Amino acid sequence: MKKGAGDGMKRKIASIAFVFVLLFSFASTGLAASSGPGTGNNTWAPVQAHGNIYIEGNFINNGQISLGVNFNLYRVTPTGDVLVGSNSTNTIAAGQYARLKIPLASNQPDGQYRLVLSSPGDFTVVAYLGYN
Repeated sequence: MKKGAGDGMKRKIASIAFVFVLLFSFASTGLAASSGPGTGNNTWAPVQAHGNIYIEGNFINNGQISLGVNFNLYRVTPTGDVLVGSNSTNTIAAGQYARLKIPLASNQPDGQYRLVLSSPGDFTVVAYLGYN
């Protein structure tokens, strides 16, 4: 049976599509999302980190008031969480977003760190906790 001219092309397209699926699944690893009106505190699961720790991603103000987001970073210890850094975004206009990298703490030892976000507004955060 002779292969048609389109068979090789179909395999290439299927391979490329599979690679895109893999890329997108890896790209979303480590992302965290939170939203809701008056979210109050939003606590992320602890992550392993050290050195200079930051949050990087998109901060979307879904509300009708220009506000920002506050961050508290805690080191998880056997005797309880210890605040090691805090920071906040500048004001983000209502209905707008900002792509930001915000430092939270520097020269931290290797360990588990938990991030708590707070804002009186309605924000969606698609970001990750990183370190270098």
